Amino acid sequence: MGKVSLMFFKKDCMGCHACEVACKQEHALGVGPRLVRVIEKGCDFFPIYCHHCANAPCKEACPAGAIIRNPQGVVLIDSELCIGCQACVEACPFGAMQFEEEKGLAMKCDLCIDRLSQDERPACSLVCPTRCISFGDMHTFSERVAKRAMGEA
Repeated sequence: MGKVSLMFFKKDCMGCHACEVACKQEHALGVGPRLVRVIEKGCDFFPIYCHHCANAPCKEACPAGAIIRNPQGVVLIDSELCIGCQACVEACPFGAMQFEEEKGLAMKCDLCIDRLSQDERPACSLVCPTRCISFGDMHTFSERVAKRAMGEA
């Protein structure tokens, strides 16, 4: 598999928050950081998540070089190198970067990197009842977006 990513089809999100619960369970997160979250505004739902940007502002802002991109395109934080300055939190244009107060470390979605190493999908994409969260390589997304545009999916 080449470069991978998550794609949220916002129109299909019904605001059930199952993705948030699955993420917290997968990463054993307590109260506080939410690596994926859904914001409700009226009748609309806005998923907030890491886009694993090609030119990740969080990576550029990190003075310790703690943010890297792996060969699959997943932007990751090396917690051993993170100095907890929160420059990455301020730099993220999507509000996806989180800060773990107890540990004093930045946190973000890692696309469930342990699951990926076992050829499994990220937890959030498995539990979404409307399938608005897709995981795959960029070729897969291109095909799905084209089908949606043509009214086939």
